[in-house]
Amino acid sequence: MKVSEAMTKRPIRLRSDSTVCDAANLMKSKRIGSILIVDEGKLIGVVTERDIITRAVADYKDPKKIMLRDIMSKPVICIDESEELVDASELMKRHDIRRLAVLNKEGKLVGIITNNDIASSLRRSAEELAITYYIMSRRREGR
Repeated sequence: MKVSEAMTKRPIRLRSDSTVCDAANLMKSKRIGSILIVDEGKLIGVVTERDIITRAVADYKDPKKIMLRDIMSKPVICIDESEELVDASELMKRHDIRRLAVLNKEGKLVGIITNNDIASSLRRSAEELAITYYIMSRRREGR
């Protein structure tokens, strides 16, 4: 299965001059754990819940004053949308991360894929395979 089949299209983005508070509120309202940071159409970082906790809250910084550029993780690890899910999973494991920005052949940001997206896609594929196997075995039995 390809990354493009499992990724979230139109990922949530903010500019680097947005505040930590802006990001936290957006994460809460969208029920997401990360936001991609894009300035002038260029992907420059990612802010995760962990970044907010470890680089702002734990250091007693004011989330209304701290800019995302000051806490974002960079560089962003990316994958091409045409790659296989197993390649995405291996890349996440190698970099000890839970999400990848997804780019098209032109290098344009087209999505984000998380380890949960991969697990959900594999579960659906396994369920579809089990159903297909069941139907095929019933047909062979003449039922």
